[in-house]
Amino acid sequence: MYEKEVEERLIGHDAVLKHIRSAVSAGRVSHAYLVEGAEGAGKKTLAGQFAMALLCKAPENGEPCGRCDSCRVFLSGNHPDMHYIRPGEKGTLPVQRIREELVQDMEILPYYAGRKIYIVERAHLMNAQAQNALLKTIEEPPAYGVILLLAESVQSFLPTVRSRCVLLRLLPLPEEKVRKILTGRYGVEESTARACAALCGGSVGQALRLARSEDFIRLRERWMEWLSGLARQETWEVLARAKALEEDKAVIEDVLRMMQIWFRDLIILRETGSLSGCVCRDLDAKLESSANLYEIPELYRKIEVLEDAKKKLSHNVNYGLWSDWLLVELSRRKTFHQ
Repeated sequence: MYEKEVEERLIGHDAVLKHIRSAVSAGRVSHAYLVEGAEGAGKKTLAGQFAMALLCKAPENGEPCGRCDSCRVFLSGNHPDMHYIRPGEKGTLPVQRIREELVQDMEILPYYAGRKIYIVERAHLMNAQAQNALLKTIEEPPAYGVILLLAESVQSFLPTVRSRCVLLRLLPLPEEKVRKILTGRYGVEESTARACAALCGGSVGQALRLARSEDFIRLRERWMEWLSGLARQETWEVLARAKALEEDKAVIEDVLRMMQIWFRDLIILRETGSLSGCVCRDLDAKLESSANLYEIPELYRKIEVLEDAKKKLSHNVNYGLWSDWLLVELSRRKTFHQ
């Protein structure tokens, strides 16, 4: 089960996997790695696989054997030489935690294996003080220490830290490639594969999780149905949707992306007269009945509103006020066709 999950989450990242396998096989492992990739790209899966191989007593072709005592303890989640450092409740990685849980802890010899591995999740949240506390350990590490910094962007790191780490970059896969993998390798239905590929940010693992989620399928059905009738609603009717936005708060990013896809499809249909480039081709009748109810500039304006909505949401705005603002903007019309 573990091997299948790793394979799914790291599909498309063959070059990075080849690098770490070669490093393990040849015994040329660096003391610090910076793993960059978007949310859901597979950073934690990659780091876990790498760490398990480094701690394995008998790695095979650079991969963990999965059978030795070290691998079994690792899979139980209780390996004494495997350390995870995660942001606290406030979403920060303060300097004191880095000093205590990494810098000072690394001075203690490995307990079980020949190495000690430290995975720092969301390492881009470290401020300059925390990074400087880590710098000396990266510059002069003990031979047994390996640090894996997981980050959404390397730009938040000090140049002195970046230059001392090996960069492993998990690039997003093209949408069309994700779709083909879903349909060809995993037998996902075409319309579902298109929708999931458009929403997954280039991560096959994320796309598969969406495709296998009944909650996601129902979420898409609800919002596509609402969007198909949006052009015919008055503002007060649109504002009644605030309750649904509140109920779907935990998955609001997916909802916003669905909205963008819907309006993008309407633009494609209006400008080309064809559904061939649309993600929501399974909703052809709904797309066609909605497309002519909007002027093309209105549709581009909806896309801009949704981009603005994502930015506002990232700045911890009042969610209720934000919802009302979004719905008012989505209901705003230059013209209305009966």
